[in-house]
Amino acid sequence: MDPKLERLKQRFFQIFGDQGRHLTVTRAPGKVNLLGDHTDYNEGYGLAVNFPLEVTVVSQRRSDGMLGMYSCDAEERIQVPAHNLRYVAGDGWANYPKGVVWSLQNAGQKFEGLNLLIEGRVPQGAGLGSSTALAAASALAAASVEGFKMEVPDLARCLRNAENQFMGMHSGILDPLCVLGAGQGNAVFLDARTLEVEQLPLALDGALVVVLDSGVARSLKTGDYAKRQEECREALRLLKTRNEAYQSLRDVKVLAFERHKRILPPVLAARAEHVVYENDRVLKAREALQAGDAAALGDLMNRSHRSLSRLMRCSTEELDALVALAGADPACFGARLTGGGFGGCAVALVREEGLDDFLDRLKRSYWQKIGGKMKSWVLDLVGPASEIEA
Repeated sequence: MDPKLERLKQRFFQIFGDQGRHLTVTRAPGKVNLLGDHTDYNEGYGLAVNFPLEVTVVSQRRSDGMLGMYSCDAEERIQVPAHNLRYVAGDGWANYPKGVVWSLQNAGQKFEGLNLLIEGRVPQGAGLGSSTALAAASALAAASVEGFKMEVPDLARCLRNAENQFMGMHSGILDPLCVLGAGQGNAVFLDARTLEVEQLPLALDGALVVVLDSGVARSLKTGDYAKRQEECREALRLLKTRNEAYQSLRDVKVLAFERHKRILPPVLAARAEHVVYENDRVLKAREALQAGDAAALGDLMNRSHRSLSRLMRCSTEELDALVALAGADPACFGARLTGGGFGGCAVALVREEGLDDFLDRLKRSYWQKIGGKMKSWVLDLVGPASEIEA
């Protein structure tokens, strides 16, 4: 027995008691966007990998119609009726599993009751999908305990609906698609319209993906992210006056955008330009991955960050500094912010040879320029969210 799982099971029994029923253990990783931020709510494309730290959930059926939840991190227990679920700001972390059960019930699934013990290791407020990991692990727990199965696209929709409609979070569908669908050792090409998930082996000879934490927390609850969505919708409305066939900014190709962008006010033109060109960059990045071309992928990451910073205006002083410092190092192929911006992390493609020296140089220079401490993780690509043998 894995010592971690044994510890969590014993903690479960301490909190909820031993009901003599089968325990289910599920886990879900975080995620890292390599390219494609602010494209998914425009039905566009993304390129992402799973983050090796994860959320683990131990669960068990209960028959009294209640949803019991305990967070090992917050050391807090919350219990609510499973059939009268509402968002309560004071419930904090517990709103995520509540929202998942609410969304699954809206999708037609039945619940007798459920106990969940949750332990999270994905950094929060870093743009690495900690909330998606919690939601995915909770959803798989509910599915296992209640005995139903859902295809990845359908379950991803439920997770998105939980965040959008229950939590009031302005998130897209690419995060749950990645967490639920990325295979071991693979990046995934994601299509937010068709919900296609294409596996792409991350085989860049001599290059590694490194996540760099700026130390500035982010939140999709702030109005900036929602404002970007509104601006993209308004840009689409105006562009449709030139081509009624446009259903989203994903349909606007680069050459067509260059012909029509004059009808857009400057701010809307900037937002739309990012989305149109970012979708094009994701398609080119897929080709670079298929060719194992680290230099080409790194160049696309650099261009993506400039666009996110200057056109989408979703970077921060700290992220811009971190990306610039990383990109100026000869060991780095390219870098960009990841996870939508407004704080959080950057992701860099770095030569494996000399990686430790690169990170040491970057930590020192970031401290000297910003006065902040940088954390880093070298990615070991893990598989999708799954049930663990208990």
